[in-house]
Amino acid sequence: MFRIFYAAKDATLYESLPAYNTGLDEILEVGKRLGTDGATLLKSRSAIKFDMTEISASLSTYGKAVTDCKFVLQLFTSDAKNLPAEYSVHAKLGGQDWTNGTGYQSALTTNGVTWNGPYSGSSWISSSQNIKIGTSTLYVSGSGTGGSWLFQSSSVGSTAGLISSESFSYRTTDINMDVTNALKVWLSGSGGASITNNGFLIQFSDTDELNDTVTGFVRYFSRETHTIYVPKLTMYFDNSAFVTGSLTASNLESYVVYTKIKPQYKDTEIAKIRIYARDKFPQKSPTNLFPIETIKYLPSTTTYAIFDAQTDEAIIPYDDIYNKVSCDSTSNYIYLDMNGFMPERYYRLELKIKEGFTEQYINDKINFKVVR
Repeated sequence: MFRIFYAAKDATLYESLPAYNTGLDEILEVGKRLGTDGATLLKSRSAIKFDMTEISASLSTYGKAVTDCKFVLQLFTSDAKNLPAEYSVHAKLGGQDWTNGTGYQSALTTNGVTWNGPYSGSSWISSSQNIKIGTSTLYVSGSGTGGSWLFQSSSVGSTAGLISSESFSYRTTDINMDVTNALKVWLSGSGGASITNNGFLIQFSDTDELNDTVTGFVRYFSRETHTIYVPKLTMYFDNSAFVTGSLTASNLESYVVYTKIKPQYKDTEIAKIRIYARDKFPQKSPTNLFPIETIKYLPSTTTYAIFDAQTDEAIIPYDDIYNKVSCDSTSNYIYLDMNGFMPERYYRLELKIKEGFTEQYINDKINFKVVR
C-alpha cells in the first residue's frame, strides 16, 4: 500500500545569485553552470521540506512504524543541459531551519532562503563551528554558504540517513531516491536525541561538485508548478493479506477480471476496491448451474500499479513487496489511499500476474477520477 505526500516548501540556492531568493519559482535546480567569466563553475542546490506531522499521522492511521515502511523521494525533470554520462545526486539532511520566501528567477527577492543564508540577514553554519545537537553524536556543519547539513565525526562512525544518494549512468534524470533512513532519523531520533526536520539539501555529490570535468545542471518542477509533476514523497508499506477461504484458483489460461471500482472518489477517501476473477468459458455442472457467477482468486503473485490516465505516467509503479493484491473469502481486493492524488484527474489501475518467468498484464480500462 502507499500514501503520497507533497512538499511543504522548496527553493533553489544559486551561487550565481547568492543574496536572492526563488521560493515561489516553478523550477528547482541542481548542478553547476559557467559564470559570466566563462571559466568559473557556479553551483546550484535545492532545499525541500516535507511535513513530518502529516507523515506521523498516516503511520498512526495504519498502525505502522517507520521501520515498516519505505520512503521514496521523487523529483521530475523539466529540462537538463550539458550533463556527463555519469554523475550522482545527494540528499543531505538540512542542518538549519529556513524560510521559503516569495522570490522568482524573474522577480528576485531577499526575504527567504538564499545561497548566503537560511533567511534574510542570516548565515549558514560553517565547518569551523560544527554545532552539536543535544546529546546525540550529530553536528550541524557546512561551508558558510550554500546550505548546512547534519554531520557525524568519522571517529564515531556514520549514521545511516544523513546522506541519501542516487547515481545516474546513461539514464533518465528524474530522481527516485530511497530516503527511508533519513525519515528514521527525523521520526525516531538519534542517540536518544530528537532530530529536527529541516528538510533535504539536494545537490551534486561532493565529489562531483569538486570535479571541474563534471558540469551541467538538471531543472526539476517545484511545488509551485502548474503541472502534475510536483515533488513528492511516497510512503510504501505492506498491508496485504491473502486468505482464499473456499475460493478456488483462476485458470490463468482463460479468465476474465472485473472490478466494482467507482467512477470517482473524494481526495480524502481510503477506498477498498474489489477485484473479481472468473473463468472465461465456465462449464455448468450438476452442482454448479450458474458457473458464470463463481468468483475465483488471482494468485498471490498479483501486484498493481496506478497511472495517470492522460499522461500514462506511473503514479505508483509496480512493486513486488508493497503493492501486492490481497484476498479474502469474497474476492481479491486492494486499498487505495486517495490522499495525495491530484484531484480533478483520471487515473488507471493496472494489474500484473507473475507466474514463473511469465508476466500477464490486466488493463481493462479500470479507470477512476479523484475529485475534491
